[in-house]
Amino acid sequence: MQYASWRVQRTVNDDGEFGSTMILTPEYRVGFSVLREEVGLWTTLRIAVPAFFEARMNHHKAKPSTDHAEVTKVALKNHFQLLANMYRSVKKLFGQARADEIMQVVLLAGGDVFFRGFTKLDPGECLLDFVRIYKRFESNNIVFDVIEESDQRFEIEIKRCLVFEAFNELGVPSLTQWMCDIAFGYFSRYHPCMTYEKDRMIARGADRCHEIFTWHSIFLFTT
Repeated sequence: MQYASWRVQRTVNDDGEFGSTMILTPEYRVGFSVLREEVGLWTTLRIAVPAFFEARMNHHKAKPSTDHAEVTKVALKNHFQLLANMYRSVKKLFGQARADEIMQVVLLAGGDVFFRGFTKLDPGECLLDFVRIYKRFESNNIVFDVIEESDQRFEIEIKRCLVFEAFNELGVPSLTQWMCDIAFGYFSRYHPCMTYEKDRMIARGADRCHEIFTWHSIFLFTT
């Protein structure tokens, strides 16, 4: 996952002078498009523009000598600050129940965009190759213990969900469960030989998340 909600693209005008353009990351571009369909263009601008500038002003910084997880969490807070601001604005305009409906649609519509850095398996690759990709990608989001790692089963317990902690510190803990729903959908259809189970979730009150990835010798579904 890329952590900045936006990036700066350097541009050159017709006179050869340098300028810069703020470009939102793909999940935010998708989110704004879906939000516009839900509430209309002008209401979307009323929500998004102040939220964007507030997010730019509220830049979180890691304390000196903090560990990798804490540094990562600060990066996640910066990434999701814009989302948190938008959620609060939507709630103020429409109330809690309708805000939850709108933001759930916005997040789930983004879906796989949140996993754009998660590599697909090449033909002939197996569960252990998936494990390698998973560890590299999710080291930015979670701290976990491996219970079993083999060519047929990858079982872990997540003891820290940095996404959940970031949302908590941003004051919007309810957003985490929808991020979990996105992950569940993504991993459930990741590969036709793999099944995914998640029977405990920190975001829903458990002390740890529990995930099992199982590799089967035959395709279980078509991609």
